[in-house]
Amino acid sequence: MSTYGHVSLRPVLSNTRIIFGLLPGLGAMIVLRMAIHLYRPDIEDAEHRVRDHPFEKLNDCYDFIIVGGGSAGAVLANRLTENPEWTVLLLEAGQDENVLSEIPVLFPVLQTSSIDWQFMTQPSDEYCLSMVDRRCKWPRGKVLGGSSVLNAMLYIRGNKRDYDSWANMGNTGWSYKDVLPYFLKLEDMRIPEYQNDPFHSTGGPLTIEYFAYEQPITRKILEAGQQLGYNILDVNGAYQTGFTRSHATVRDGLRCSTAKAFLRPASKRPNLHVSVHSLVEKVLIDEYKKAYGVKFTKHGQKRIVKASKEVILSAGAIQSPQLLMLSGIGDSTHLKEVGIYPIVNLAGVGKNLQDHVAMGGHSFLFDNPYDNGTDYCFNLKTAYMLNTLIDFAIHKNGYLYSMMEAEAMAFVNTKYQDATEDYPDIQLFIASTADNMDGGWFGKRANGLTDEAYAALYEDILYDPSFSIVPLLLRPRSRGYLKLKDANPYSPPLIYPNYYSDPQDLKVMVEGARIVQAIVEQPALRELNARPNPNRNPGCTNFDLMSQEHLECQARHHTLTIYHPVGTCAMGPVDNPNSVVDPRLRVYGVNNLRIVDASVMPTIVSGNTNAPVIMIAEKASDMIKEDWSDVANYGSSCPPIYYSRQQHDTTESDGPSKITLTGIHSDVFTETSNLFPHLPTDKFDAKPTNIKNVDDDVKPQLIAREYEAKYKEIIPIHNSKDGKATSGLGPSRNHFNPYFSTGNIPYYLTPYPYWKEPDRYNLVSQVNFGGYSKKNPYQAVMNRSRPKVKQNKRPYKFPVNQKPISAYYGYKDNEIPLYYETENISTPKGQKCKAWLYYNGLKYEIVL
Repeated sequence: MSTYGHVSLRPVLSNTRIIFGLLPGLGAMIVLRMAIHLYRPDIEDAEHRVRDHPFEKLNDCYDFIIVGGGSAGAVLANRLTENPEWTVLLLEAGQDENVLSEIPVLFPVLQTSSIDWQFMTQPSDEYCLSMVDRRCKWPRGKVLGGSSVLNAMLYIRGNKRDYDSWANMGNTGWSYKDVLPYFLKLEDMRIPEYQNDPFHSTGGPLTIEYFAYEQPITRKILEAGQQLGYNILDVNGAYQTGFTRSHATVRDGLRCSTAKAFLRPASKRPNLHVSVHSLVEKVLIDEYKKAYGVKFTKHGQKRIVKASKEVILSAGAIQSPQLLMLSGIGDSTHLKEVGIYPIVNLAGVGKNLQDHVAMGGHSFLFDNPYDNGTDYCFNLKTAYMLNTLIDFAIHKNGYLYSMMEAEAMAFVNTKYQDATEDYPDIQLFIASTADNMDGGWFGKRANGLTDEAYAALYEDILYDPSFSIVPLLLRPRSRGYLKLKDANPYSPPLIYPNYYSDPQDLKVMVEGARIVQAIVEQPALRELNARPNPNRNPGCTNFDLMSQEHLECQARHHTLTIYHPVGTCAMGPVDNPNSVVDPRLRVYGVNNLRIVDASVMPTIVSGNTNAPVIMIAEKASDMIKEDWSDVANYGSSCPPIYYSRQQHDTTESDGPSKITLTGIHSDVFTETSNLFPHLPTDKFDAKPTNIKNVDDDVKPQLIAREYEAKYKEIIPIHNSKDGKATSGLGPSRNHFNPYFSTGNIPYYLTPYPYWKEPDRYNLVSQVNFGGYSKKNPYQAVMNRSRPKVKQNKRPYKFPVNQKPISAYYGYKDNEIPLYYETENISTPKGQKCKAWLYYNGLKYEIVL
């Protein structure tokens, strides 16, 4: 059925054709994976791959805990472990890089795979109108190397004025002259004409090259750009305005992610432990508002690990603010709405969301000048041919080294930008393909385009020679935000990008599309009879092709993210109420907690964000070293780790094993098919996997309940100046004391401290701790994360006819981090019993 008022079978037929093509496509990738195993051991790189540290061998304490092993986290792990006295734990929710991710041509295939978080924006009536459910897909890397494993490998620094603007906002040390040394530090420039350039350097971890394979149409588009009056230049050099062949983070033609560039060289250091499949649920903060560790889950097992120096969030612009909020740091009103106790009220967490929005569907047909069947642009059918596989596997060249989505690019000025300032407002991705050239197998799915929209735009021009030039808005005025769906760390946050909420953004975008049209009208492309795709989006058929109304409509319907969300934990001076981190990236209001990723950008840079994020991590590494060099105990304050070479190898891995041909078939099939578990469907499934036997109506609030203390008369130590409970608060102690229960009647208790926030809690927990007396207090073993107290302790035992608290929530008894202790003290009125509760790493004094 059509969503635009008429019935058509074309979308159904289109979707059926695509589905029947997916399985052969998966088969081709399995064959490719086998060829890599047999002929390309340089890609497998088994000797240097990062090894997962066993869960049971993780330390209880590290100097630094880095949350997220992506573009920034991998850099930090490398740089901080350069100090052999520091121990570092890197926690990554995803897996190691898949071998197929190194092949540039497979870039679109990786999105919606198992190494993608598969985030989606909330439905909108203003943008993403041609997407399924009016929601844009926002791919993010769930893998070591993060989004540097999923992205288009484009290396763009941004404009000098971007960083000078940061400094002018009060972020001392972030001007262009301050950050340029860190761009130089990370680079290994292998483009010959730039190797001796003062704006570039060699010898750094990250390799920069041109893509190893380019289609002929790309040269014609660059020629057209020159005819329009722009120069071909180094957009990462002295000037940004102009056209260029794309600089790429590739090494010998293959993807060079931060995992390859930074993690693999450091992975065998004994002071670095890397734990994959490890999802951090919250940062632990003590009564002094100091971050002292994290709680995470790995393969269903929960663990608390402490950090003696810092916890560093490098989870990205979506999940770093999410993790802050789950830990009680954020807008207090929102935190209360989802049942999280606010520890630090930081209104800017999750706000200031910016992204480079682009206009999709801007494709052009042309006449292939070759009459011998050779392609002039990228064609997926050619990529699947046997000779293409042989070129790649045996000769190490050919079609599979192509990154067809942006072989070249340009930075141009609309009429709204002064061309003399070298501060372009539109970036153009020059693609040697269009969405009709892959038959809808990957581009349609990656963007979330509806069957109806794809069929209307491309079904009648499938595999006709085409290219696209995609305009994107470099400095959007619109600001979005994200917030928690609930207090469950397994629930994806709610994302509201608010594209085009500022009408100026739409005006600039339309002008960018007009520049694209001007490029197509230049002699270099006119001789190929280049022309716009005559088909229009189903929602825009009432407008003349390429008219103002049509372009505005197309921008709202075919809305694309360019995968550059930033700004949700913005850096700024202390007097800015929306700042989340200071210029040294330390979170305001919490000690020993730092954020290092794209979320700290106060304003988005004028270009792709991956290179700036790596720069930020390089600069942050030096900041961290400087900050801790002033501390008397510069070395580790955790127990040292000593390994012999044999011990290290045994602990980490048994090393690569030899696989028989039969084993290759089995392993390669499983590995490759697991990378694309949902290839035939468009479902987004983010259900918690660690919660069992819980009623559906309990699940949404389960995590919130577990994380909160469940007693009315329990007061957090850090809520009072002297560390003691304040008298006169709450209901009558004689009337409601959790330690005096009668029989087996459970009390219904709300989380603490309800009297301060009477409208905050609407949840109740069913708890009964049985009888209590001063002569026979039940006591639990102390939490290992806290100093032991010299007192007699006995594990609490529930009465035989009473269920423990864990039974109500589907957890095992030993998973509830609940402990308490008592002490008899002498007072002028005689002996008195004092009690403390240890819950989830926090200490509370109980009023008896």
